[in-house]
Order: sequence, then structure tokens, then C-alpha cells
Amino acid sequence: MAFFSSPSSRSKRRNLLTRDSRDRKLALSSSLPSPKRSSMVTRPPPSPTLPKNFRVRVSSTPVPWILLLFLAALFPSFAADISYSNHCGSIVPEATPENIPVDSDSTLQLSNGFFTGGGRLFGDDPLRTPRSFFFHAESLRRTRASGILQVGGTLIIRGGGFDIIRRNLTERRFPFFRVGPRFPRTFIRRGRISIDLHGFWSEDLGKLCTVGTGYGRFREGKFLYITAVFKLNYPKSSHISSSLVSGTLESLDAEGSSSHFDPISVIAYAQNKYEFTQISQAQKSCSRVNDQEESLGFGSGSICPNLQNYLRGRFELENGGQCSHGHCVPFAKRSGPSLKFMSLNQIQCLDDGRLHMYVGFSNVSSFAHNSLLVPEKTLVGEGVWDRTGNRLCLVACRIVSSSNSLVNVSVDDCTIRMSFWFPAAWSIENRNTIVGRMWSDQNENDAGYFDTVFLRSSENSWGTLPGLKYNYTRIDMASKSCIKGSSWSLHKKRYPIAKYFKDFRFDIYVRNAGGKYTWGFASPVSIGDTFNDDSPMMAAADPKPVPAVNVTNHGLQNVSYNINFVFPNSSLNMSKPTEISAEGVYDSRTGLLCMMGCRYMGSSVAGKQRKIGSSVDCGILIRIQLAPLNPKEGEHLTGTIKSTREKSDPLFFEPLEIMSVGMYRNQAIESIWRMDIEITMVLISLTLSCIFIGLQLLYMKKNPEVLPAISITMLVILTLGHMIPLVLNFEALFVSHNRQNVLLWSNGWLEVNEVIVRVIMMVAFLLQFRFLQVAWTARSADEGKRVPWVAERKALRICLALYLAGGLIAWFVHMNNNQTLHRRPLLTTANHHSFWENLISYAGLILDGFLLPQVIFNIFSNSKDRALAPSFYVGTTAVRALPHVYDAYRASNYVPHLNSSIIYASPHEDFYSLAWDIIIPCTGILFSVLICLQQRFGGAFFLPLKNRRSGGYDTVPVVTS
Repeated sequence: MAFFSSPSSRSKRRNLLTRDSRDRKLALSSSLPSPKRSSMVTRPPPSPTLPKNFRVRVSSTPVPWILLLFLAALFPSFAADISYSNHCGSIVPEATPENIPVDSDSTLQLSNGFFTGGGRLFGDDPLRTPRSFFFHAESLRRTRASGILQVGGTLIIRGGGFDIIRRNLTERRFPFFRVGPRFPRTFIRRGRISIDLHGFWSEDLGKLCTVGTGYGRFREGKFLYITAVFKLNYPKSSHISSSLVSGTLESLDAEGSSSHFDPISVIAYAQNKYEFTQISQAQKSCSRVNDQEESLGFGSGSICPNLQNYLRGRFELENGGQCSHGHCVPFAKRSGPSLKFMSLNQIQCLDDGRLHMYVGFSNVSSFAHNSLLVPEKTLVGEGVWDRTGNRLCLVACRIVSSSNSLVNVSVDDCTIRMSFWFPAAWSIENRNTIVGRMWSDQNENDAGYFDTVFLRSSENSWGTLPGLKYNYTRIDMASKSCIKGSSWSLHKKRYPIAKYFKDFRFDIYVRNAGGKYTWGFASPVSIGDTFNDDSPMMAAADPKPVPAVNVTNHGLQNVSYNINFVFPNSSLNMSKPTEISAEGVYDSRTGLLCMMGCRYMGSSVAGKQRKIGSSVDCGILIRIQLAPLNPKEGEHLTGTIKSTREKSDPLFFEPLEIMSVGMYRNQAIESIWRMDIEITMVLISLTLSCIFIGLQLLYMKKNPEVLPAISITMLVILTLGHMIPLVLNFEALFVSHNRQNVLLWSNGWLEVNEVIVRVIMMVAFLLQFRFLQVAWTARSADEGKRVPWVAERKALRICLALYLAGGLIAWFVHMNNNQTLHRRPLLTTANHHSFWENLISYAGLILDGFLLPQVIFNIFSNSKDRALAPSFYVGTTAVRALPHVYDAYRASNYVPHLNSSIIYASPHEDFYSLAWDIIIPCTGILFSVLICLQQRFGGAFFLPLKNRRSGGYDTVPVVTS
């Protein structure tokens, strides 16, 4: 139940780096001034040096690179020439440029490339940390020499690590007066080079040579100014055998100098004009595969967009044979049998369905689309979409190298075949968006042969394809298991009907037999014949209702689910990441969800689907009782996951308990409406506080003689009560915090109101502080009267004793609750408060009794001065009592689903319960009545006459001569 102008050269450079927003910022910020476009460029002499202790910290913002620009301007360039002819003339002759720009189809652009070398900058292990390079030609112009273009562009090389990681280890709650601590940043250095290059590209030779200057950064964080030559083999057009481009970046600085670096070899996938040469081979190979299931197709105009979108996901590899001779994947001999994931990268497609790309492999589960091109774990391929068979047919080739250098890599052995298709029907055993296979077209005894590998991708980032169906095969078994034997009582409870998918998506606690807990989630796949298309890429702002759900005569609806969780460091049978595919029935009359489930146990596969047998455990019964739409306090989703196998069966596991606390769509709407009301009440309360303090200030201005009779202790308590929330949340007045807000429909309006509330709190604090200042000044100026100070000290001692005794009681209660907590399930700790939270609530209780110091002060001073205006003490008492009156009403008419949605009368700011909601307002009224009587009859009017003391000055007769 969850809530839900044409680009300039600088913007082009930014578009190169699409891996994440931080890298885009770094690329933009590293756009240093290009040297003058001529055959000669200069570099600064080494004499100007930075201070010894100078350090530059690079963050995810452009500021440090702007600082570097300033340093570059501070130290001007002098003569140290780079001659294009000396370094590149033998590769591509220098030619005279013409003012004729080249069309964008010939633009040189490389991304997600891989490199080796440059150990001084990036370290010696190229596979330990990600290494990537990007090159973009910002200008291409014709020259007077045929087939030679003048090139100006930028090369960016990055090597491993992260720039800045900021961790906020505590989640900030929503209520206004709370904020979590902000932890310091962690800086991790990484090597980086950014060079502005210029040179020439020969389309006939397929050679590019450029020279330039730029800035680099060692992985230790030291900056350097560099000059280099970049050579690249880049043909005008390519085919599968020439689809890789390689080259080198060499330093032109003297060897041994601080700016010199080791040669760097680069390789990338060509992004130029492409000639298809393997389409017939791909079609022929696919035609020999006849056991394909029914699959979905595309319209004539949507082949490329659909293929490019749906092929972006990560594929899992499953070996179909016995891994004979270790040939499990195409790289078994070089990379071992541990490559379990695959992705298709830089897919370039034509309208007729032909496409080409490179295929990356990895053993890391986070492996994703647009991975780097690592030659040892990469194939290059091309293929075509078969409209007749509704499948994608590919030919793939290995990348081989005759030496350790990337310059000598080549494409060879195009005997690898692949096919992909989109299943037309899902079931509990097969819920893959895309499935496929990869096989070798060689004989089993050939050196490059490997067993058939089956591919599957269950990622659903772009929703399901039209025409997809779901085949329910476990409905009868689920109905017999728990629906007919259900003893759940109907009573007057109402449960959700299957109208919104978001009402049936749960974040869950899972508890095993050993008492360990873990988080997980249960997400609906389909309800009836309707699929859940609320994918990250396709989700709309509002939840999508389920149209035309088939409901049986008994109120039962067919449903299917995915349930995921993991118990870390557990020796039980479910110690590994667990994904359960489930299907069954939901009874909207009782809120009971009953399903049979299957969990995948291994990699054995029959044909193109999982083999139902030893590799899949389908003996799982799942029973979930949903929370009603009108829940009582403590009611939430509960359920069990049980094995139907005998205890002697190796796949048997002890029952698991599942619990969840969330809210339905209508409850979310109700919560937002209530939060709007509570925000209004907060604003009204703070405004009234300002008004009452202002009236008291006016009263004191008209009656300055009453100032010494006001308790300083009371004013200090009130001032602290306004100051502490501001101190804890002062940064929120000026800084917007990133936080998780479960009520996303507020569209930021709640945060705007939160700032408004803090502004009014600031006004109230300033008024209260002025009140304290005036009273303290008046008391200090009247040194002739010692009675007020004596009474103040006595009142302070008694108040401190009472506050300390109450604090000890609160501490003992907290410790007792902690001991009880260890014997209760984890879910029951949702309303548990830490000691700090209980301390804040106790401070709220002290603030509720703000008149107590004044009452005690009046007793010891026996003053009849009307020090406090009735509007102040009565009005402030009402402001403090009103949240408790509201809490009593809220407790009887509304059950909060999330504590973070409580803004007014928050349990984090005071003690709230039925007893406290009676005691605190009554005590406030009692203190107000006492103040009124004391100001009329004297501070000790209720004491016996013999115990009363006069708080005024006695008249002493004076004898005059």
C-alpha cells in the first residue's frame, strides 16, 4: 500500500556524459578555455608554482573547476610550442581549412569507451575501478585537401572512484520541530583528464590525429597542466569487423617531469555510418530454431523505438546444458564461468528493423545498460527483427587481441548466434518481459564452441506490450487451501476492491522462525486480465485504475504477485535473496489474499523456460489479511508464508510471518486533507501566541510598576520553548533539505507552509524574548526591593526539584518500555520513542505548565500586583490546551496511519493520550484560576493567616525633630 535554441559546443560537451548527473556537471565544469586554433599552441613554464600546502577539493559542483580557470588566468602561457606537423604530419598531413562546416552525420563522437595505461594517473589495475573515456568533435570543417577534415574537440578520461559522497544516516521526520543531524562530506579522489584537441581526420585513411592542452588530476588529488597527442583509427564507415575504434593518448611533456604520464590506449564502439554484412546469416540461423513459443510483435512504425527501449534491461544468463569442458559462455577460457549478466549497449537501429550494438557481460548483479566496453567481456553484433516470427535474430563476434595493447584489437570468430522474443503469455513459471538464447554455430569439438545459454530479462521499465495475457494455473489450489476454510469475520469492516494497483502494493516486514527480521516488498503483477503497467518510465502522476476487472459471483478476483526479500547472514533455507512468483485469489468481502507461490532455486533450465522440478520450489502457500478501509488502532496487514512440503524435504522451510503498515489511496487523500487542517491550526496557534504576547507587552507598557512581580523562571521557560525548535530547524529557513515524504501528492505545498510556520515561530520568539528582557531589566533596576529576588530563588528551587523528579520518573518509564520492547515484535515499535524523544515530550509537559513558577512565586511574595494580563495567561493556556482537545477528538474519529503525517498535536512534542488529554488542560485551567485569585486576593490567599507573609512594604512611623 504505497503512495504514491540549438545546442552550443558547451551543451554538446555536456551531452557526452550521460552516466549520471554528477558526471555531467563535472564535464561541463571541466570545459577549460581552448587554445587558439592554429598549428601552434603554448603551455606555461614550470616556474610559477602554487603554495606548498595548497589543496583543491573537487566536488560535484563546478566551483573548483572555476577556481582552476582563475589559476589558469593567474599564470599566463609562455613559449613552449606544440607543432602538429612534428607529431602528426606523418599520419594525417596538415591541410588548409576552408570555412565549410560538415554535416552532423559525419560528426566524430565516442562514448563509454575503455582505456588502459596511464598508471601514474589512474593506477595499475584497469578492472578494479571503472575506466571510461569520451570524445566529441565540436567542429568539423572541410580543407583544400580531398578527404581531410579539420577537427576540434574535447577528450575526457575518467578513472575510478567517486567525487563526493554525502551520507545522512538518519531519516528526518516530517513534523516541523524536528531535524536529523547532517554528517560531514566524504571526499574520494579519482584520476581525470580533460583536453581540448585540434588536428585533422583523413576519411580515406580512417586516421585521426590531434594535439592539444588541458588539465588533469592524479587520483591522489594533485592537479597538473598537460600537453598530449591523441591518435585514433576512425574509418568513415564501418561494418561488424571494423566496428571498433582504437587509439592512443601520449604525453608530450618531458619524461620525468611532473606533467608527464604513461601512454594510454583507448577502445570504443564506432558511432559512424554502418554497413550490414551479416543479416542473411542471422536470418538463416534463426530459421533453424523451431521451438520458439508464441511471441508478441510490433507495428511497422514502432520496431526501433520498442527494441531500443525494451532491450535496455539487464539479462540474466542460464546455462542450458552441463557446461561441458567449461564452455558455459563465450568467454569461459578467458574470464571463467562466473559471467551471469549481459546487456546490449549503444543500440543503433534503422526503420526496417536492422540494428547493431555491442554486448557486454559481467558477474556483477548491478550490471546495467550503457556499460563500458571491456574487450575481454564484450561481443559486437548485428541483426534484424523478423516480422514473421516476431523475434530478433543476431550474429555476434568475439574481440581478439594479439598483444596487451588495445591498439591491436580486432573482431573475429562471428560464429555466435542470438535470438530474442517477447512472450505472449505470462504464468507463475515464466514472467520474463524478454527471453532469448545464445548458441554457437560451431561443432561441439571446435575450440570456440559453448553450450546453449538461455537469456531472460524480467525488468519492466517500459511497461508491458499490448496483447500480453496471463495464464492462471494455481487458482483452484489456492482456493482450496484457505479461501473455503476461512474463518475471517465480516462484521462491519470494509476492504478495498481491486480498483487501484497501488492499494495492493506492500512494503513488508518478514520474520523468520529464528526471530530475525528483514524488509521486502510485494507488488501485484496482474489483477484479472489487467497488468500493472505502473513502471518507473511509464507511471503517471495519478494512480491508474484497473479497467474491466473480472469479479466472480463470490467476490473473488484472480491476482498474481512478485514477493522479494532476503535474510542476510542466515543459515536457514531462505538465506539467499528470495523472489517468489505467486498467484491466487483475493476476496474483497473479507480482505483475504490467498496464493500459491514458486521460488527459483537454481539455474537448471528446460528449453527456454525454467524447469519445474528440482530448480523451482512451488510448494509455497501465502496467506495475507489486508487491513480494512476503516481500521482500528493497531490493525495492519498480516500474513504468513508457509511451505506445503514435509519437514524431511530438503526444500522445506519454517513459516515466515509478514507484516506491513501503509495506507490506501482514499486514506492518503484523507491524510492530506487532515494535514492541511493541522497546518492551519498550527498557523492559528502561533499567530494567537504572538497576539497574546503583544497584548502583554502593551499591558506592561501601561503598567510598568507590575514588572517586578513577574516570574523570571516562567519567562525563561517560555523563551526556551520558542527558541529550541528554531535552533534545531534554523537551517530549514534558508536551505531546502532532501527527504523522503510519503505524501507525494502535496506537490511541495506542505514544505512551503513549513517555512511559513517557522517564520511565525521566529516572530513569536522575538516577542517572547522582548518580554523577558523588559521584565529582567525592570527587576534589576529596582534594587531596593529584595523580596522579588528571594521569592524567585525559592520558586526556582521548588520548580527544579519538581522537574527533576518528573524527569526521573520519565526515565524509569522509558527504561521499563525498553525492556518490554525486546519481548514484542518489531512492528509494534512503530510508536516507540527514543529517550531523546521522550525527553522532548517531557519538555513539552513543562511548557504546558508554564504558569507553575508564577504561582509559586506569588505564594512566596504574597503579591497582589496584577502582573499578567488575563489575555496572556488565559490565552496562552488555551493555546497549550487546544492540541490536547484536538488529540482527544482525533483519537476517537481518526486512526493515523503514519506518525510522520501528524503535524499538530504530535506525540514527538508532548505527552498525548486519553489521560494526558484530560490532565493537562485541567491543570492549565487550575493554574489560570489560581493566578486570577492570587492577583485579586494575594499570592498566599489559600494558606492559613498565620502562614501568610506580606509581600509589600510596611509603613514605619518616622519621628521628626
